[in-house]
Amino acid sequence: MKSISLDSNTLSEEEIADRLQYDTKKRPKPNELRIITQLLTEIKSVHEDDIHELNYQTIQTVFQITRFLERELQFGSKRAKIQALKLIQSINGYASEAVLVRFLYHREIELRNSARYTYMWLSQGDPFRFFDEDIGMKLRQWDMMELHAILEHRKKVGYNTPSFIKWVNTSAEENVKIFFINEIRLYNEIDSAPILAKQINARSTEIRGEAIRTLGKLKYKEIEPKLIEMYHVQPEEVKRQIISAVADLKTDKALGFLYNAYDEADNWGTKRIILKALYEYSAMGRKTFDQLERKADSHTAILFAHTKHPLINQLI
Repeated sequence: MKSISLDSNTLSEEEIADRLQYDTKKRPKPNELRIITQLLTEIKSVHEDDIHELNYQTIQTVFQITRFLERELQFGSKRAKIQALKLIQSINGYASEAVLVRFLYHREIELRNSARYTYMWLSQGDPFRFFDEDIGMKLRQWDMMELHAILEHRKKVGYNTPSFIKWVNTSAEENVKIFFINEIRLYNEIDSAPILAKQINARSTEIRGEAIRTLGKLKYKEIEPKLIEMYHVQPEEVKRQIISAVADLKTDKALGFLYNAYDEADNWGTKRIILKALYEYSAMGRKTFDQLERKADSHTAILFAHTKHPLINQLI
């Protein structure tokens, strides 16, 4: 199976069945199919970048894996159902929406969530509708990792993925908002920046900080005056995000702000971020950095040394 999956030539069902010495007229037992799906999972996990996807899918056709998975979903135990749902993602398998839909609102939360993630993996209709229907839908850390993998898969295979900004605005859950803000940054959703800018006034300092960080990465220069205006009344962690965002924006209009922010800062972590921003900002930023270094006392000189030579971090 591994040899077929890695073969650069596209093989027919008959060729694959012959190489596997498999009689397609016989029907394998469920336990045999469970072993086969585990082997397919291992092949995908170890050799994902080298797999010939058509051959890999044809192996599944030869063994009627879709039929097996759908029967597990219809007649298996709760554990077997959840395992089948996870297998669909791990082997890039398939189950019809008609089979999945009965579990999307199941009372058992683990089964419901597994079905929803598989639906998001497969559906080309409205795969993320659950975030619209349930604004209180929660995401654990593991859920975020799984959802990000789903988004990566959809991008890779060319499936539609909606803009994330609407769920930043509509979700009632802070960690869901933060997750989608991070995805906006990762996927460089520049068009979302004007709407995301409203989140810099969020009550949550974490949402505020992540929104500011993302606006910087998106190069949304229109936000810089507001960031500078609000800087002095922010907690330290938000101040640092503002400094980093201003450094990312590189408008060449914030040199005075960075100079004054360093002069007024009494937190070493914040001072280090400001110096890094100045050092990388522009030629004038580098000159300002040098000017501040000449004025530095022995107590703060290490900050400048660290900025120029990050490997001495352990000395701080």
